[in-house]
Amino acid sequence: MKIVVCVKQTPSAAETRFNEETKTLVREGVSLVISSLDRRALLEALRLRGEVGGTVTVVSMGPPQARSALQECLALGADDAVLLTDRALAGADTLATARALAAAIKKLAPDLVVCGKFSIDSETAQVPPEVAELLGLPQVTSARKVRPASTPGALWVERETDEGYEQYEVFLPALLSVTELIITSRRPAPEAMEAAAQKAITVWSAADIGGDPALYGSAGSPTRVAELRSAALERKGRTIPGDNPAQAALQLADYLIASGLFHPRTARQATKARRSAGNRASSGVSLWAVAEVLEGRLRPVTHELLGAAQDIADRLGGEVAALLAGGPSVAQHVRELGAYGADTVYLAADTRLASYDTEAYTHLVASAIGRHRPHVVLFPATTNGRDLAPRVAARLQIGLTGDCVGVEVDGAGEVAMLKPAFGGNVVSPIYSRTTPVMATVRPGALDARAPNRRVQPQVVPIPFSWEGESRVRLVQAAAQEGLDATGLDDADVVIGVGMGVGGPENLPEVKKLAEVLHASLGSSLRVATAGWLPPQVQLGLTGRTVAPRFYIAIGVSGQANHLVGARKAEHIVAINNDPNAPIFKSADFGVVGDWKQVVPPLVAALAERRPARQD
Repeated sequence: MKIVVCVKQTPSAAETRFNEETKTLVREGVSLVISSLDRRALLEALRLRGEVGGTVTVVSMGPPQARSALQECLALGADDAVLLTDRALAGADTLATARALAAAIKKLAPDLVVCGKFSIDSETAQVPPEVAELLGLPQVTSARKVRPASTPGALWVERETDEGYEQYEVFLPALLSVTELIITSRRPAPEAMEAAAQKAITVWSAADIGGDPALYGSAGSPTRVAELRSAALERKGRTIPGDNPAQAALQLADYLIASGLFHPRTARQATKARRSAGNRASSGVSLWAVAEVLEGRLRPVTHELLGAAQDIADRLGGEVAALLAGGPSVAQHVRELGAYGADTVYLAADTRLASYDTEAYTHLVASAIGRHRPHVVLFPATTNGRDLAPRVAARLQIGLTGDCVGVEVDGAGEVAMLKPAFGGNVVSPIYSRTTPVMATVRPGALDARAPNRRVQPQVVPIPFSWEGESRVRLVQAAAQEGLDATGLDDADVVIGVGMGVGGPENLPEVKKLAEVLHASLGSSLRVATAGWLPPQVQLGLTGRTVAPRFYIAIGVSGQANHLVGARKAEHIVAINNDPNAPIFKSADFGVVGDWKQVVPPLVAALAERRPARQD
């Protein structure tokens, strides 16, 4: 099997700093590393090569100094390495990057392309699906297990989803993007690095890969970064000793209650009323939210997308619309979409859409956009949203901003999507040179509006005329037992579980606190890797992002890559017996003590003072 792996050399997110005066990233002294998921993509490709035979070629696009990353890949066992480097390729956004990589990969003619799900600097998850679309390959994103299939010319792939997993047979040639849990990471031995330094690296320019030079680099990028803004969050940083666990628990309970623990949360919902349905289509502008249904319910992020679309409509006028696709029963959600802001629902209800399929859904969404020409299209930054939106963008050759946390409309009426990067240390307004303006939006980042259930939206049927046959065959899909798939999306309280908890046998004590707080559980990467909690609840740079009122970290050390997932929390509380744990620098309130001694009296104190629940 001929395998190509795409890797990117990035600045270390933990070391990246922002200069407030110059509004630039400080790169001096910052280590350059292979993006952690790309490293695992390479290691998985090498493992697969060992099983079926063949070759592994690594491709990277970057400046000349990216040779060091490719030398490390060769030291790990790659057969060949190709560096795309040319001033004409500089300044590329995701689509322009995908065009260059696709042109290079086409020259190599592989059976399989393997990528990390996203890079640790930009976190978009866009390049792999865009490369797949440009090469006309089937794709499976968020792959966590791979092996040869019983069907000749195919691979068996298990894909991680937000509710569990899906197992597929994908026919080669194909593209996979992998999660961080697919394989254990490792670094090459010093002697292997020395040997790799003597190996040749093929260098290609823009002319070598061919294609229209105007489609590469900054000139070919349909999005542009307006500026960099600091996204640093100030925390109170108060800590108390846990030498007297009962007293510490009472002080912590006092802090939580004084901060509004037992008061209904209004910040993320019902701050604004639903926009009047009478405003629809006043300017000819249409603002779309792509709805997502999970376990028979609309995901809360759909309400948030409709809220953001209404915010844009307040400035630009026009209608707010939802694109709703699924099996015949999906029509039951039309009224709810209307209540939360949709003036119009574009409805595709077809048995062939009952299960999510990348190629079928890409055809549907791209065709609907081409036919109705919306001005803005917002997708959820969920597992399926990140799989679908980049493929649609590449098919339509338009810009896409990934994993956004906000929307702005400037004085000229241009829409900017606010995109965090480098572990959330900075945020940038991203403008699109193409229409529609497209983005994926993080669940929990935006505000839904109070629903008006008297609204009856207009329904526009969307015909599904796709005659193609998917090259990715679903074998099995299953929900993770005991996993609340949407619980983290809109949780008021999230309890983070770190390795300091000690082991899975101690989780029942943590769950007692979750029960009294009606909280959802999240985890650190190491906890997910150890299998104590499902990978779907891992928080951080390579996991999920949450925006609760309270994030209570128990036994979490607080490394930067983890805290990215909880930095939008209104209050961060930590319990850790290590007074030097980084979590205390990022927390509002911390208890330095043994969580096993602090949590039981905390549960008792909160249970005693919690009002009766009103459901």
